[in-house]
Amino acid sequence: MRWPEADARAVPLLAEIGATHVWLPWDAARDREPFLAACHKAGIRVIAEMPPGQGDRLGEVRAAGFDGVAIEISGDEDRAGGLARKHSGMEMFALLDPSRAHWRVEPARAVLRAGLWPGSQRPQPGQASATERTWVNANLHLIAWLRARFPQRQAILGYRADESAGLAKDQRAPFWTVELSMAEAAVAGGTVIVSLPDNFREALLGGQGMAREAWESMLGTRRFLTEFSAQFQRPVASRVAVLAGELEECGEILNLMFRHNVSPAVISADAPVALERFRVLVGVGLGRRPVAAKAALQHARAGGQLMVAPANENEPEWWKVAGLRKLRSEEERDVYALGRGAILVYRAPVADPSEFALDVIDVLGWRRRDLRIWGADAIIGVLHRQDGGAVSVDLVNYGGRAGDFLIRLEGAFHKATLRQPGVQPLALRAAIRGSGTEIEMPRIQRVASLLVE
Repeated sequence: MRWPEADARAVPLLAEIGATHVWLPWDAARDREPFLAACHKAGIRVIAEMPPGQGDRLGEVRAAGFDGVAIEISGDEDRAGGLARKHSGMEMFALLDPSRAHWRVEPARAVLRAGLWPGSQRPQPGQASATERTWVNANLHLIAWLRARFPQRQAILGYRADESAGLAKDQRAPFWTVELSMAEAAVAGGTVIVSLPDNFREALLGGQGMAREAWESMLGTRRFLTEFSAQFQRPVASRVAVLAGELEECGEILNLMFRHNVSPAVISADAPVALERFRVLVGVGLGRRPVAAKAALQHARAGGQLMVAPANENEPEWWKVAGLRKLRSEEERDVYALGRGAILVYRAPVADPSEFALDVIDVLGWRRRDLRIWGADAIIGVLHRQDGGAVSVDLVNYGGRAGDFLIRLEGAFHKATLRQPGVQPLALRAAIRGSGTEIEMPRIQRVASLLVE
């Protein structure tokens, strides 16, 4: 967790939720010595959060009694890596913006300094149609991208409850949204440096009842996420995969695919392996990635559906290979046959990621899509393959207290069990309808996991 003040009253809370580390700004208000002593007595490591360009002060950090340092990395990659190696005896976190995410900073632990404060809001009356979806801020795609691109690292997000995460200065974020930051990161197989909004932190220290209730709910969610952490690390069960390069090229496409419950598997364009199990493969900006381009074309030849979008207007037409046969032209794309499969080529970079996500669903098949959720447009599900042919639908509710809803999964399943924080597992009826299985779901709070077998 991150705590902005050296306030010893926070230490029992940190211990209660099981925090192993607390990030404290180097220039934090109050006397930090009692705070450090209380944290160390509770077995919590204190990390000094340094502003950019303060690498020459790490000796002071050690002398002040901190256990480690978190520093925003600037300059060049060699200097950043050298700084981490020079202070290898100190635990270090390197905060990287997306353009520097590929930097080698070992032995420091890389943290992506990106993300929006999670939650949802309804369209304003009079400004949207009755059927318009709830607007959702989510970060599942960032964890999925990190895991794909940097599998040797733990996927960690480091956004805060501030303007850079989309919160206005005077905006009071609901207390329960902190649970979302924990839940979505864990469900996607990663973690987040938990940051409490100021109003929540102050109310909690002041003993306000609603704040304490929200904290108790966080404790239950934390236990639940820990219990099922191995399940969330399992491979994604979707039949759709995205070959991911730089976040700037594919980030919003990934985001909207998760938002539309495509639950894509994200595979690094630098290591395009095990593509044969996917029916639909999405490639963006593969013109300068010959290894990924070759693997994508082979996927199409073997019978897959390949969706190709350029990252810029000048990208070479790498998909024009021997055996390609044009079938038709559509409004924004051309469709070709290659081997036993097809290639759908968009003529220009994707301008509307939401429409593109719907195109992906259309190629997979609306009636036979992997996951569909009715009646809860602020709930996002991630599909994970489990042992013995089982699948878990790991759900995050970004919209507060949604009512009952319906889930459909492609495939025939005969048993469904709902697991939620703080309640006993609940057996639900799995009804096979055609090629899929429908499950009537009760209301869920922040996070839940549905196991189907």
